[in-house]
Amino acid sequence: MNRLDLFPNKDMIAGYRKVFSGPGSDEVLLHMIFDCGLFIESDSPEDVALRNYGIRVLKILGGGEVDKETIREFIKRLIRQPLKKENKQNA
Repeated sequence: MNRLDLFPNKDMIAGYRKVFSGPGSDEVLLHMIFDCGLFIESDSPEDVALRNYGIRVLKILGGGEVDKETIREFIKRLIRQPLKKENKQNA
């Protein structure tokens, strides 16, 4: 068996979605995404491997492939997020 044999089918995708749709699971997924370094720049092979795994999990949750519309929605939400408030120490 190779990695391609493990590519998620509809049942596997449904299983991933079930795991990450229960109470508190969004916080676990958020932790995993940050723990995988998805938003951290690094060239180290270990960091790249972790980041790629985080991307793979998101792709599986997205149905196995991420299309342009999914990316557009992600970008829209990213752009609409509120900016961190500056505190007096940072001013």
